[in-house]
Amino acid sequence: GLAQVSGGNLSYRDGDTSHITASGAKLDALTTDDFVAVTTEGQTALPRKPSSEFLMHRAVYAAQPWAQVVLHCHPPKAIALGALGRNMPALTPDFYLHLGQCVPLVPYITPTTQEFADAVGKAIAGQRAALLKNHGVVVAGADPASAFLRLQLLEEAAGIWLSTLPVGEPRA
Repeated sequence: GLAQVSGGNLSYRDGDTSHITASGAKLDALTTDDFVAVTTEGQTALPRKPSSEFLMHRAVYAAQPWAQVVLHCHPPKAIALGALGRNMPALTPDFYLHLGQCVPLVPYITPTTQEFADAVGKAIAGQRAALLKNHGVVVAGADPASAFLRLQLLEEAAGIWLSTLPVGEPRA
């Protein structure tokens, strides 16, 4: 429920090369053939076209030298919270432990552009994730397991936040 078919992309870094899902890759059925090696200069080693969000992934890696994995997808509850124009403060101890005090909101900017990538890089500097207004989320991790855990906690917290709104304003 965090990604639908090709609604997102993921990458991992290996030295000066990033391996990112190919454009149109189905996230629920990935194989090693679905990844395209891309250098920091944007040169691909395979004939498949990398995800159009490669600039965003590169910006996250530049902002977070420790990151080895970047996940971007369109989880519905996080999108709903981002559409309200809110940052996401920590509501639970697990959120605080794995995502910090707050996940910042990046204002809506046309995806796949350098302007968008720059805004994401700036927002995620010193953070582990960012909400992308009306678009989704981006999460960084030192390994796939930590990045996926952060993604799960972010979507869980968005659901908690949204379920409290009808009865009052949640308190971080």
